[in-house]
Amino acid sequence: MRLTLRQLNYAIAAARHGSLTAAADALHVSQPSISTAISQIEGYFERQVFVRQRGSGVTLTAFGETVMAKVRDVPASVDSLQSLADDNAA
Repeated sequence: MRLTLRQLNYAIAAARHGSLTAAADALHVSQPSISTAISQIEGYFERQVFVRQRGSGVTLTAFGETVMAKVRDVPASVDSLQSLADDNAA
């Protein structure tokens, strides 16, 4: 399995908002979509990235902090690549 940009964006939103529901609202997707993406990411690494606290949202594990430090720049990098492609098409 490979990680997708969508999964990474969902995890970034969950980390930013501290809540799966708030992340889902911000991205206009369902909360189970965020939860599934996080579970898939954790399956990929075979390690817990978030601690889910019923009624208190989510927090990053120490490993999750490391992952998010690397992941946070990915969407901007993809956007930069897209703009290069757009510039070439013009």
